Amino acid sequence: MTNTTTANLTPLTEALSARPVVGRWRNVGRMALGGYFCAMATYNALVTLPDTDKAYAGFADLSRPGFGWIPKHVVQPIGAPFTVVLIGWEIGIGSLVTSKGRLVRIGLLAALLQVVGLAPFLSWYELANVPPAVLALLLLHRDYDRSLLEMIRRAGR
Repeated sequence: MTNTTTANLTPLTEALSARPVVGRWRNVGRMALGGYFCAMATYNALVTLPDTDKAYAGFADLSRPGFGWIPKHVVQPIGAPFTVVLIGWEIGIGSLVTSKGRLVRIGLLAALLQVVGLAPFLSWYELANVPPAVLALLLLHRDYDRSLLEMIRRAGR
């Protein structure tokens, strides 16, 4: 049975609606996930950005059939600016996931978007993104009332 309130919820609104408050393991999990995305940003800044041609040619070679043209012909010609935006995106995800409230859920949805969106370009290396995807899905089921900074301040008292 639905009422007018639940019948009007879009999938995105429903994904962002209130959930039970988080417990300790989920806070640890989301800090790990936020750290994972910050580590990815660091990798892209230190490894991908200095040689974008080689990096995106590698993605083209790894890509599943029918997808290799995207890194080769779309991304590679604008490799440096694309990588800078990607680094910002990953830092943004890490920041959102370690914040509080609805921002966490927005970050988790963005994390899922990235790890699932990379699947056609990573061949079997995509298996490394399965644990972060599962973790993000598990973390979506709770609300987060404290950010990383608030948890650090609280622990220092």
